[in-house]
Order: sequence, then C-alpha cells, then structure tokens
Amino acid sequence: MDEAVRLLRAQILISNKCLEKLKAIKAAIQAENKGANIAAAVQDIEPALLELGKLEKRKRDFLVKWKVSSVQAVLAGQPDSDTREIAVHLLHRAQEFEESLVREVAAARLLLEKGKKYVDFNINVMTQTVASDTYNQDAAESESRRGIKMFDSSV
Repeated sequence: MDEAVRLLRAQILISNKCLEKLKAIKAAIQAENKGANIAAAVQDIEPALLELGKLEKRKRDFLVKWKVSSVQAVLAGQPDSDTREIAVHLLHRAQEFEESLVREVAAARLLLEKGKKYVDFNINVMTQTVASDTYNQDAAESESRRGIKMFDSSV
C-alpha cells in the first residue's frame, strides 16, 4: 500500500510539473513574438515527460505485481485504514491533474491548428496574388495583368 502512495505522490508532482510546462508552451504559442520561445518551452518540458514515462513504467510493473488493471482495483481490495484513505485522496488528485493535462493539451492543439490555418491562408494568398503592370499610366488605366505571380523569384 505504501508503494501505491509513493507512486501516486510522484504522479501528482510530475503531472504538476508537466502542467506548468504545458502552460508555458501555450503562453509561448499565444505570445506576440511570433513563436520565438516555443522551441525553448518544448525543450523545457521534455525532461518532465521522460520522468512521466518512467513513472508509467513503474506503475505498470506495480499493477502487474498486484495482478490488477488499475490502482483503483488495488485500493478497492484493501481494508479501511489511514493509508488507504490517503491513497484514495491522492488518486483523486492524480486524476484531477490528468484531466487538467488533457484539457491543456487539447487547448494547445487547438492553438497550433489555428496557427497552421493562419499560415496556410497567408501562403495561399501569396501564391495566388498576381503582379500587375501598374508602373506606368497606360497599364494602370487598362488594368492589364501579367501571368506572373507576385511572389515569384523572377519578379
């Protein structure tokens, strides 16, 4: 039972770290500096994600040892005690952090999708813009258009 408490405490600490780092990534995506700090924010979260991966392996090993599929099943099979109450409380906190992480990841994914659509839109505008011959009065009056794209390297 003590091992379950240790695993849940570690999960809460690591999840909190990941949540903070994920919020930093979201702030970097939303910043007006055109994403200059995104790479640093992503690199900053990598160690926490590695820790989370190691913890998940420890948790799987723990569940295999107990021959159950979840920590809830381990706690359900234990008699009432102070340690069990602590473990149940920690389990609820860990689940809350997990839900928060899911929400933050979804929000970051949405921000990235919006940013991608914005970039795609601007690229489409640039590739569809045609250069016009408005450098002299005759061309401006006739509004003739060349078949060359505005952002072609040959213009």
